[in-house]
Amino acid sequence: MRYSVGQVIYVILSKKGQVYPMRIIEEITKKTLKGEETNYVAQAGADPATTILLDQIEGEIFVTSGEAKKVLIERATSQIEKIVDNAVVKATEWYSEKSQDDVEVHELPQPEEEYPTVKLPDGSVARLKISNNN
Repeated sequence: MRYSVGQVIYVILSKKGQVYPMRIIEEITKKTLKGEETNYVAQAGADPATTILLDQIEGEIFVTSGEAKKVLIERATSQIEKIVDNAVVKATEWYSEKSQDDVEVHELPQPEEEYPTVKLPDGSVARLKISNNN
């Protein structure tokens, strides 16, 4: 990846899991018998004397904060889904019942006649069909 001197990058630090902004302050191109190699020096923090070579950074480098944010949200969402899925599996194992999320709900067909409704304690609504056969 190529960077520009003065460009701000965003690093998700592996050990801390936080996003850290850095600024590219130097581009170093080295020519050897093996070929040409480019490396960058970044200012890490407010102190201009605190610098690091990009290839020594333990983390993921992103060109925009939005890219870093997207990756973190995807990871968090994935982790949350695993936690909830695990809870559903445990509920099924422990209680041998389907969770409310797993119960299939079918809409009642619209009756040709209007029937009175009653709200049940669980919050569902039932239609009453009253017969006049005495």
